[in-house]
Amino acid sequence: MAGSRNVTTDEMRDNLIFVLSVYIPLALFITSGNALVLFLIRQTKSYDKPQYVLLGSLAFVDLLTGIIAVPMHMWSSILQKSLFVRINCHLQYIPPTIFISVSFWHLLLITMDRYVSIVSPLQHRRILELRKIYSAIAISWILSCFYGMVAFFGKVKKIEGIFFCYLVDQRALAAQMYITLCLVSIGTILFILMYSRIVLVARKYEKKKVGTVSTRNLIRKRYKAAKTSALIIGAFGITFLPYAMKPVLYLIYQPSDLYWYDLIADILVYMNSAMNPFIYVWRLPQFSCALRRILNNCSTRA
Repeated sequence: MAGSRNVTTDEMRDNLIFVLSVYIPLALFITSGNALVLFLIRQTKSYDKPQYVLLGSLAFVDLLTGIIAVPMHMWSSILQKSLFVRINCHLQYIPPTIFISVSFWHLLLITMDRYVSIVSPLQHRRILELRKIYSAIAISWILSCFYGMVAFFGKVKKIEGIFFCYLVDQRALAAQMYITLCLVSIGTILFILMYSRIVLVARKYEKKKVGTVSTRNLIRKRYKAAKTSALIIGAFGITFLPYAMKPVLYLIYQPSDLYWYDLIADILVYMNSAMNPFIYVWRLPQFSCALRRILNNCSTRA
């Protein structure tokens, strides 16, 4: 790859205006929204159920994204240098990579929880015990940290100018790219299979009147929660796709040709962390009811 092109003063000014006008509101939305979700989960009576444990853990990951990943990216985009330039400038890419990977594993766990709750509703709590959920969350962090550190072990070559840390050891970059493609492919297949099975089972209970009335009501309630999970996964997939394509594009195009694509792809990934709280409150009645109670108490005191 060749070095970067010279960047004009107008381009630097446009970049500064764009970054400040987008990243500051985005960071505020992410942190405030997910902090509210964590607070609302504590206000619900069923916060110890697997579904809410996983949603709370995912909200915590999104909160870390707003506190750590977004400010780091904003810093490097404005000053055109890494926080870790004297150590290893590739360190700045590790936190968002880890958080994205952890979010992916959480979405897979949430889908598995919804799958078991509908396919085996009476054995749901026994199959997915809280101990198993916490262990799975811990494993997701371990795997994500390993994944995020893969490219760090390559030989980093800095590009002079505005672009930096785009050149790493090709073997490390290829390894991370293949891991990403494998995980995304396998995860997509699992998502499709599980949600197809969820739809078939839910329709069987509803149309053929299988099971008791209470069981059908339980399935109907959990099917609505499954559709919420599918909406969260769909939003993640749409915002994650441009980011996932970056390793492939870097092998084809010059880094200077992908600057704005790179910036927009990162923003879309971070936007997913800001969208999730709105999906929770909109789709889950427990969250919306808890929020209404809080707002009513505030208006009463005022």
